[in-house]
Amino acid sequence: MANKKESNGNGTSIVSMFEQVAETGFGEVQAEDLRTPRISIIQALSPQRKKDSSEYQPDAEEGDIFFSGTNTVVNGTEGLGFIPVWYDKTLVEWKLREKGGGLVNVHGSNSDIINRCQRDSQGRLITPSGETQITTTANHYGFALIDGVPTKCVINMTGSQLKHSRYFNTLIQGTKIEGSKGLFTPPSYSHVYSIKTQPESNDRGSWYSYDISQDRPLNEKEAELFNEAKDFAEFCAGGGMNSIGGPSSSAAIEDKSSKTEETGLY
Repeated sequence: MANKKESNGNGTSIVSMFEQVAETGFGEVQAEDLRTPRISIIQALSPQRKKDSSEYQPDAEEGDIFFSGTNTVVNGTEGLGFIPVWYDKTLVEWKLREKGGGLVNVHGSNSDIINRCQRDSQGRLITPSGETQITTTANHYGFALIDGVPTKCVINMTGSQLKHSRYFNTLIQGTKIEGSKGLFTPPSYSHVYSIKTQPESNDRGSWYSYDISQDRPLNEKEAELFNEAKDFAEFCAGGGMNSIGGPSSSAAIEDKSSKTEETGLY
């Protein structure tokens, strides 16, 4: 069936009417009222593979990438594009799974709580109370390119994924461009990175992890996207993410309290 523009009877398309009042009607919605979309890897026991889960996705397979913003499943071999704008690290406190599990608190990277923990026989960092554990979580904020549409999101990496986070940061900071005054390090959001998955294993199991590479620099036609990324980076630098997923909030943290940190089975 052919698509045609809807008119209000005066020759004005409905899209034009939308455009005239763009970005209105949202009331007092603030950053803390929004869900932070997240990129994660679908593992064997992920909720996207469980039929009794509200997050069940019938086409989801191990190693696929899940984008929670639109409940989109992306083939892990094909991957998706990602423009990084900000990075921080948090210390996430979980109730032990044998105590019921669940998120307790999110501490900033400068917290001394990790120095007061002791490892148990499973390699978990147990707090002095003996009721909770601490996991280090690396948070990469940026834009996911889903079907060509850039959407703000976060990638949380913990456990065995932390080495891939370190590689990602090294790749970003190692980028050089020839400018009018010689080589310089461009901002993190100057390039699109490819986020794919790869299998890993150790003596405790197997799982999928991130496979990250630099794809390409933004082009002249993406100047508006570059400016959006710059604004997002400045928002994060000013502490804006604290209300929607930074050290003072749990909005961008995936519940991993029932998994085993050292194996990487996330």
